[in-house]
Amino acid sequence: MSKPKIGILVPTTLRERILSASDLEKLQSFADVEINPSDENFTEDEAADFLADKDGAMSSWRVTNLTPAILEKAPGLKIWAYGAGTLKGKICEEAWEKGVVVTSAAPAIADDVAELTLGFITVGLRRVVQYMREMQANEPALKPLSRSLFRRTVGVISASQVGQRVMRLLKPYDVRILLYDPFMPEDRARDEFRAELADLETIAKESDVVTIHAPKLEATYHMYNGAHFKMMKDDAVFVNTSRGDNIDEAALIEELEKGRLFAFLDVTSPEPAVPESPLRQLPNCVLTPHVAGQQSYRIGDLVVEEIRRCFSGEEQKFRVTRDMLDRLA
Repeated sequence: MSKPKIGILVPTTLRERILSASDLEKLQSFADVEINPSDENFTEDEAADFLADKDGAMSSWRVTNLTPAILEKAPGLKIWAYGAGTLKGKICEEAWEKGVVVTSAAPAIADDVAELTLGFITVGLRRVVQYMREMQANEPALKPLSRSLFRRTVGVISASQVGQRVMRLLKPYDVRILLYDPFMPEDRARDEFRAELADLETIAKESDVVTIHAPKLEATYHMYNGAHFKMMKDDAVFVNTSRGDNIDEAALIEELEKGRLFAFLDVTSPEPAVPESPLRQLPNCVLTPHVAGQQSYRIGDLVVEEIRRCFSGEEQKFRVTRDMLDRLA
C-alpha cells in the first residue's frame, strides 16, 4: 500500500518552532512528505499547486486558508491539520461539504496556557512579585501574607479546553474549585474536575483566585465586570489568559488602583495595551505580551498524530466540525 502524500505549508522558521525533528521523522515514517522550502508563506495559487497531488496538509498561523481554489487543484485532499488555534474563517464552505477532515492544535496550545496559568496562580498567592520588590528596596517582607494553594478556593470561569486543563492541574493541591460554565453538567463538573458549579457572583465573593478561560464571543464580552471585581476579596489574585474583551478592563484598573487585588494579564483590550495604560505601571499588575499559548513542539506532536490516525483508519481525537464553530474561540 502506498504512503499518503503530505504537504507542509508552514514556512521554515515557524515549522522549526512547532515541528520537532523527531516528529518530522515520525511523519516521514508513514507518509511521503514535501516541505515548504522557504521562509515565506505561499500565495493561494502557490499553495494550490504545492498541494495538487497531496492527500493531506499541515497548516498554521498566517498560512493560506483552505479555499475553493486549493480544493479544485487538490481534489484528493483528505485532511487539513491546522497547527494553531482558531479555525474560524479559515476553512471554506466547500471543504466542510466535501467532508475534508479538519483538525486543530488548540488542545496542544491549551496545555501551554494552562501551564502558565498555574504558574501565575502560584506566584500570585505566594506574593513572589511583591517580595522581589521589597527585597530590591531593602524593605521588610510581609511574610504572613504569603499563601499556598492548599485548601484555597479557585474560581474558574469556563470549562474550555484551557479551563479543563487548569482544573486538572489543580487537583493535587486539595483546592476548592468553583466553576462557572452554563454548558457543563453538574455531575461531570463534580466527578471529572472535583468542581462545584457556581454563578459569577459567588465566584467573585468566595474565591482566593479567579482565572478566566472563556472564548471571545458576543456573549462573553465584559462577562466579568465592575460588579464582580468589587465583590472580590482583598488580596485576591485575578488571572486572565483568555481574551481582553472578556473583562471590563477599566473596572479592574479601578480596583487595582485601590491596591486590593493582584492581577496577571497575558491579554488586554486593545492588544498590546496602549503605552499610557495604567496596567503598564501598576505595581500590583503583571502584564505579559500574549505569550501563554506558545509556538511549541506540543503542536507538531498533535498534528502528526492526527495525520497518522486519519490514514490508519482511527478516529480523530481533535477533529473540528462546522457545527462546533459557534462555540469555539
